[in-house]
Amino acid sequence: MRNHGRDTGFKGGILKSRLLVLMNLKNRFFLSLLLAAALCFPAALLYAQPAAGARVDARKITIGDHLRLWLEVKPGAKGNTVLWPKPDTLYGLEIVERGKIDTVQNADTYLLKQRLLVTGFDSGRYYIPSFAFKVMDKGGQVTELYTDSIAIEVATIPVDTTKAFKPIKEIVEVQSSWLDYWKIILAVILLVGLGIFVWYYFYRNRGTKIPQVVKVPPEKAHEKAVRQLQELQDKHLPEQGRVKEYYSGLSDIIRTYLEERYGITAMEQTTDELLALLKKQTESRAELRKVRPELKMILRTADLAKFAKASPNQEEQNACMTAAMEVIKRTQFKPEEDAS
Repeated sequence: MRNHGRDTGFKGGILKSRLLVLMNLKNRFFLSLLLAAALCFPAALLYAQPAAGARVDARKITIGDHLRLWLEVKPGAKGNTVLWPKPDTLYGLEIVERGKIDTVQNADTYLLKQRLLVTGFDSGRYYIPSFAFKVMDKGGQVTELYTDSIAIEVATIPVDTTKAFKPIKEIVEVQSSWLDYWKIILAVILLVGLGIFVWYYFYRNRGTKIPQVVKVPPEKAHEKAVRQLQELQDKHLPEQGRVKEYYSGLSDIIRTYLEERYGITAMEQTTDELLALLKKQTESRAELRKVRPELKMILRTADLAKFAKASPNQEEQNACMTAAMEVIKRTQFKPEEDAS
């Protein structure tokens, strides 16, 4: 019984020590959170508070020299609107240059800044006045911010009064050369060149006669047929083994000539139909019946070459070409037809 009580007391002590360790760890964790929040809170508070300031890069300048004045505003939030002052003079000092308003933003700062270039032309002590900025938040509430005034001293150029005054120097003439007038010379050359261009293209050709358009009379049916037969003969198709193409062209030329000369639908009819039609021609077209044998030879030979794959010899080719020329010669327009 005594040993049992001793073990129980020992286990209870171990549990108690473990609970103390856990409580210390929790306390340290909460302290760490509180410390982090304490460090972040001032930065967030600083970012949320609007502020304005002014600074210069020099407090003393010589007459005519420049100093840089920076105006800086922290709006407090990115969505806030800042009404920026636009002074023209600074009570004795003058603004030479006004820079644009820049934005600088990082993790905990949102800043608007502007650079002004300031100078003075009279010696003395001057004060850059306080600038007033109005910041309006999203809810329409306006906050006025003011910068501190800055004292500026404008000094004169030191003069040694112990030395005598120097006399005024005469005007010195600077020798000039033609290189000093190169822009004028270039402009004159360009103007002369432009004048020559205008004269050449607009005045020189005024007397040139406009070529007259000669109207070529339309080609007559027999003239067209003769020309096409000559072109077909110049291709030398049979010598190239293109016999079928040669006779197809010859047949088409003759059929087209008959259509244009007499109004016969020769292209749409077979050889037998066309020959039968030519046999029935009236006395006014008696010449068609007279050239029927020549037409029969041409069309029959062409059908054999196109559909029966025949190969007429050179004499037959020459005979067909001669017959075609004879048909056109004997049926061409007569002078009395042209007069009518």
